[in-house]
Amino acid sequence: MFFFIYSVGYQAGPHFFQAFKQDGVRYIQIGLIIAFAAFATTLLGRSLFQLEPGYAAGVLAGALTSTPTLAAAQDALSSGLATIPIGQSASAVEANLTVAYAVTYIFGLVGLILFLQIAPKIFGFDLHNESIAYAKEMATESIDDDDEMGLGHRGFPNGRSYEVSNPKIFGKSLLELKFLQTTGAVIARLEQESKEATIGPETVLNEGDRIMVLGYSENHLSVASLIGNEIDYKEFEQTPFETHRIVVTNEEAIDMTLRDTGVTNQFACITHSVIRGGVNLPISLEMIIKRGDHLTISGFSSNLNKLVNHLGHHEKPIHETDLVTFSMGILVGLFIGYVTVKLGGIPLGIGSAGGLLVAGLVVGWLRMRNPLFGRVPAAARFILMELGLLFFLTGVGLRAGSGLVEGIRSAGVPLFCTGVIVTLVPVIIGVLYGRFVLKMNPAILLGAICGGLTSTPALDVINKQAKSDIPAMGYVGVYAFSNIILAIAGQLIMIFFI
Repeated sequence: MFFFIYSVGYQAGPHFFQAFKQDGVRYIQIGLIIAFAAFATTLLGRSLFQLEPGYAAGVLAGALTSTPTLAAAQDALSSGLATIPIGQSASAVEANLTVAYAVTYIFGLVGLILFLQIAPKIFGFDLHNESIAYAKEMATESIDDDDEMGLGHRGFPNGRSYEVSNPKIFGKSLLELKFLQTTGAVIARLEQESKEATIGPETVLNEGDRIMVLGYSENHLSVASLIGNEIDYKEFEQTPFETHRIVVTNEEAIDMTLRDTGVTNQFACITHSVIRGGVNLPISLEMIIKRGDHLTISGFSSNLNKLVNHLGHHEKPIHETDLVTFSMGILVGLFIGYVTVKLGGIPLGIGSAGGLLVAGLVVGWLRMRNPLFGRVPAAARFILMELGLLFFLTGVGLRAGSGLVEGIRSAGVPLFCTGVIVTLVPVIIGVLYGRFVLKMNPAILLGAICGGLTSTPALDVINKQAKSDIPAMGYVGVYAFSNIILAIAGQLIMIFFI
């Protein structure tokens, strides 16, 4: 459990604190609405079906497929934060917790996916058109509904040389030609009268000029049509091009549009992926760049090196984990979890799960501020999370397995019915609140709903219906916050409503 909970916090850290800024107010509201609705419907089911101690927390965790909720509830039980009712044993309550989680998890996963496949029809959403509308709203000068820059997940761009030979463009500037919008490519080098020339929006192309263009294969077809013939030019062929993953950390680049960062028009580079919180976002020149974003950018080596200094830090392909920071983070988290404060004679604390979450959040946030600190590569983090989750669930299952069949036989139907309610009601309330109160774009909204339920498989369903990655932007905004708030909910329901 330690590795899993700490890794969840570490992964959420870079974006969790940003959610409290003004731009994330709507996402915070969606996360809170979903968590409150799930909490309330769980208590309603507990009261309606007279569920035994431990069932409520298991239903909440399973119906939302939120393992951090289960881990936090389990920790509240083992740490003594939860008061076991008279006549019950800790092992019996733990068994109930596991049974409820198992019974409700299946519908929480499969049922949610099935519901979201028909939800757009129920609410009258055309996700594809809504995604296009949102893309147009982000990119005011867009000439392509799908991809303003002509970029996407198509591998790496390449550089080719051309000689200006089209009479229609002689004497025209790059701004007049709308070179970037027309071709989707960028000019990395320009030679005029056998001399290297500076490139800018006002640069004028003349007959016989030689240019080195960076773009994808389809972009080069447009370049050849606009500029003229492709040529073999050894001077340009020796141009060193590189691809870097850059982590945005500089204050000057944060909360700016990709256009305003100057990646294309100032540094003549191409951005072909933006990853935020582990999710690939759709690329637009008008998208807002946030702290901690990972940008994969290709360009002329000298320009790319200048761009790295402008944006933040070059994330080099180093695979070592900072085990010292990782270990200290877990130790500090456990220490925080064991600290209790007496209120009215009642000892209160956040438990080891809460402590590990807090420690992971802080270390993840510090890592975003200083990329040289606390490195845990994605592959290592994935293994730690998966192994931690596997060991945790195996331990819970072994301790509670003896009463599983009997628990399902005696309370299976009430648990399943409660789980259906806890899965669907928060979705419906969240959609109605987001659409009619917050006035959110439906594609972004349904992505946010998936984030509020911490369900990546559900996000895949929404992305496919939208034929776009636009919903992922809403998912990222809510996911980090919901992981934390649902873990807290798991502890609260065990402490006060066991």
